[in-house]
Amino acid sequence: MKNKFGLFGVLFGTLVLSGLLMTSCSKDDDDEDDGKIDPNTIATSSLIAYFPFETEGEAVQYANNTITFSQKVGAATIAAGRRGNAYQGSTTEAYFEYNVAAGTALKTLDEFTLACWIKTPNTTSGAAKIFAVNGGDGFMGTLTLMQESQPEGDSVDMKFFLYDSESPDWKGQDIRRQSSKFLNDMWYHVVAVYNKTTSAMEFYANGTLVLTSIRYAGPDPGDGSDQPLLGPIKLGQDMTKIHFGAWPQQVAGTPEGWMTYYRGMVDEFRIYKKALTADEIMDLYEAEVTQIE
Repeated sequence: MKNKFGLFGVLFGTLVLSGLLMTSCSKDDDDEDDGKIDPNTIATSSLIAYFPFETEGEAVQYANNTITFSQKVGAATIAAGRRGNAYQGSTTEAYFEYNVAAGTALKTLDEFTLACWIKTPNTTSGAAKIFAVNGGDGFMGTLTLMQESQPEGDSVDMKFFLYDSESPDWKGQDIRRQSSKFLNDMWYHVVAVYNKTTSAMEFYANGTLVLTSIRYAGPDPGDGSDQPLLGPIKLGQDMTKIHFGAWPQQVAGTPEGWMTYYRGMVDEFRIYKKALTADEIMDLYEAEVTQIE
């Protein structure tokens, strides 16, 4: 009897040990990415363009061949970025140019999200374009992320702009954030959102909402009735180019004195065809952070 219990004990111990080993292996298999989350798995179905800036001239992912690299101009280059490589601007002429084909999803946007890492110095001599979808004669562009001049302080004056081609009032809509949420020469994950349901333009810094502003399609009627909301937008259909680092007039035309080239860095730039939710924006930021060693 004693031997039977001894044998049972050995068999039971072996089974327990095997179970522990299998559980351990299972956990290792589940964590084969070492805790890293691919940011492109966040809202993938809405991601229409992704610029990783790993090499000059690489294909623009998720763009279905409708956005293609055209040229590097001046001192623009690729340098070590937030993770991997990034776009690096300059104090002199510097920009990347991409061609936008007729079938691009950019032309069907009625709301959107722009997301990227930026590291930017203070600009005291004018306004610098970080990113812009350009076309026609408009000096601002169709969709723009920019840095305004700020004479003093240690923070960066950030702004993004959209051009609604069917708004009955002034067609440009913009929102600005100037605060310690964007400090000079520090990496920030910046997200700019336009939501067609709420007519709100929003700025996020490192996953957190820092500013929201309701946009309107026309002036206050002045009779006590509600001011008309902007709602779903229709961006200008003349978009033909995307530029990182320059204004349209710096690319072709006569630039005005307040226009400067973007001197900072841009990394992991994404365009979505919807307004990401606050949870999705935080998920995107946290996924980006897992990729940084």
